[in-house]
Amino acid sequence: MKITISFLFAIFMSLNVCFAQIKNYYISPDSTYPGIEKIHSGHFVTVNMSNTSGKKLLISIPGTTGPAEAMKSFDSVAVLEGYHAISIDYPNNRNTATFINSTDKAAFNKFRQELDFGTPVSDSVHVDSLNSIVNRITQLVIYLAKTRPEEGWNNFLDHEEQIIWERVTLAGHSQGAGHVSYIGHAFKVHKVIMLSGPQDFLANFDMPAPWLSDPSKTPYSSFYSLLHDDDAYNTQRQIRNDLAAMHADSSVIWRFQNMDAFPKQDRIFISDIPVQNATQQNAGMLNHMASIMPMHSKVWIWLLKE
Repeated sequence: MKITISFLFAIFMSLNVCFAQIKNYYISPDSTYPGIEKIHSGHFVTVNMSNTSGKKLLISIPGTTGPAEAMKSFDSVAVLEGYHAISIDYPNNRNTATFINSTDKAAFNKFRQELDFGTPVSDSVHVDSLNSIVNRITQLVIYLAKTRPEEGWNNFLDHEEQIIWERVTLAGHSQGAGHVSYIGHAFKVHKVIMLSGPQDFLANFDMPAPWLSDPSKTPYSSFYSLLHDDDAYNTQRQIRNDLAAMHADSSVIWRFQNMDAFPKQDRIFISDIPVQNATQQNAGMLNHMASIMPMHSKVWIWLLKE
């Protein structure tokens, strides 16, 4: 969703940040390493030039068919909270929800593994290790560190040019919510933020996909979620998926109709705030998109804080 100029102006001025200090630009994936394919409009980068020595990296992953800039509003708020931010262009034209009726309990796991790491295990997608999400992230940060050293991207690479994952916060919308959770299981990251997802629920077994409750290198207490009530992709299933990833019970859920305060102990935030211009016909999908709409910027700030 595109962030409005008035919204950006209000945020920037409230934090005394000059427009000239915030940079947005695209990077074509094939320029970061030969053979990495451009899927939509390329990777989308947001950096605050007054914070080039920062040690916090936000990696955003959009949902099905979404271009990287779909996360622009969220990323813009993140850089004002001290982050460097990158949104990833990746092969996301296959809808995760198509596996909901699968009789293969490993279907979601295979899908995630191939997209995130390029392991050839899924019959539904064909992504090699070069074009995997994790390699796309790694090659982008290496490229930025080499070509834009003044922006401070070297802060997120070790001496072997590997991502320093403990400095990373992962945020993903819809299909991307599952990818950030999957990557957060594989690497110890600072925080995982799942927006309107994941959708990895097995209807035939009435259960979240088993991979969600697998052991995680990121502490379970570092998984967070923002959902909207009456999501087209079934909020109740999303809640069960998030609880499985968090190894938590319903005590971590907080429903809200305003954003004045959020309890520190809660980690699943469910908005009951109506989306403007919603109708009976489009409300479900608008609710699904609401977690990346600027109407929830105060929740984003809360989720992005240490």
